[in-house]
Order: sequence, then C-alpha cells, then structure tokens
Amino acid sequence: MKTKTAIKYGSITGLVIMVSWVVSFFIWGGVHFPGGELFGYAVMLLAFSTVFIAVRNKKLATEGGISFKEGFTTGLGIVVVATLIYSLGWTFVYMPNFEPDFVDRYETLQIERVNLQDISEQEKSSQISEIRNFNESYRKPYIMAAFNVLEIFPVGLLVALISALILKRKR
Repeated sequence: MKTKTAIKYGSITGLVIMVSWVVSFFIWGGVHFPGGELFGYAVMLLAFSTVFIAVRNKKLATEGGISFKEGFTTGLGIVVVATLIYSLGWTFVYMPNFEPDFVDRYETLQIERVNLQDISEQEKSSQISEIRNFNESYRKPYIMAAFNVLEIFPVGLLVALISALILKRKR
C-alpha cells in the first residue's frame, strides 16, 4: 500500500461523505430525516467505490495483477483515511457548525418512540434513563468520534475485502 494512494482516495471518500451531510442539511434540515440512515449508508457505499477504483488501478499498473493481500492493504489504507476524515469531520466540523442540537433532537425522537411502545411505565422509564445516559456520554467528543469509527469502518472494510477478492490475480 502506498501512503499517497491511501491519502488521495481516502480523502476523496471522506469529502464525498461530508458533502452529503451538508447537502442533506440544506435539503432536509439535517441528517435525521425519514430514510436518513439508509441514505447515509448508501452514500458510504457509493463513496467507498474509490476503494475498488484504486485497487483496479493498481492491478492495471502491474502487468501480473495483484494478490489479495496487495489489494486488501491498498483498500484498507483508503478506509482508514476515510474513517478518520468521517469521524473527525462529524465530531468537529459538522456537528458544531450545522447541527449543534443534534443530540437533543435525537434524544427527543428516541424518547417519543419509547413512549409509543406498549410497555409498562417502569420499562419506559428504564429505557428513557438508558437513552439519556447514552446521549450524555455521546456528547463527549472522544465518545462521539469512537462511535463514528464504528459506524463507517465496517462498511469500508467490507468494500476493501470484496474489492480485493474480485480483483486479485487469478491462478
């Protein structure tokens, strides 16, 4: 894996995702609109097409093709860079500048969903307490950044694995 390739394609991936946040903010008022989660993961998959492109370009540049390991490490480098951009961008750019009340709005939505459930008041109270405790933790930048890594990294890892499998040298 070349660091230059990881930075180039990882930056493109991260920036595509960050642009999607801003676009969704101006179109739907934020990232939590009906279908927003599906939209977010679809954008991640589309943005991670850079992994496939980079691995394919590396394969074409070498006459003998590339091994699974070479393809996977190239893809993994891109995923790591994109994950860092995604996590830091969400935590320190998007949230404070576009949706500083995100956690409060999301908490309200979660509590509304609990209150609509056909469960005892004690169970509702317990779930609401868990929601509030989690969201209080999520407000801490290092916790938020960690959850963002867990959100995007598995998607990119899957794309890197599939790309390496598809493009590896045939024996």
